[in-house]
Amino acid sequence: MKTFMRLLDVLLLVAILAGLYVSSSQPYYKQDMRGTISRFIDEQAVGERLKDVSFRYGKQEISVEASGIDGFIEFFLRKGTHFATFALLALTGYRVLRRFAPFAVALPWSAFLALAVAVLDEWHQTFTPDRTGQVADVVLDASGACTMLLLIVLARAWPGQKRRDKR
Repeated sequence: MKTFMRLLDVLLLVAILAGLYVSSSQPYYKQDMRGTISRFIDEQAVGERLKDVSFRYGKQEISVEASGIDGFIEFFLRKGTHFATFALLALTGYRVLRRFAPFAVALPWSAFLALAVAVLDEWHQTFTPDRTGQVADVVLDASGACTMLLLIVLARAWPGQKRRDKR
């Protein structure tokens, strides 16, 4: 069973990395979700509730007025996916590294590797038509990874957890 779990962790890590590569290789128009979003929401009702929400992300203004309601919702879906993907990447990287290294080594290395992948992913997007690499996305990706690693630390600190996790 341990061998199966090790293989599963490695396969999941490879799948996440491959998915990031494929996703970053696609121009925006192939990933555009606005049409689908507008079919499932009442744009007028949602737009009325969110019309006063406005903030800056990177160098662009994010608001219903600037992006339309479907673009505004798509922004949160895309950035939520960034956050969740890099949280999963950090968890999977930690699980793979933990098989070979103690906690004190595996945790910071999984953070470093997730950050390195975030930087490389954004850099890769600069070569893709209709895509841009953004420092704000690297920060978002890193926050997803760090959130997961903090959850790992908290779970380890839970009473009785260290005994089960010791090597």
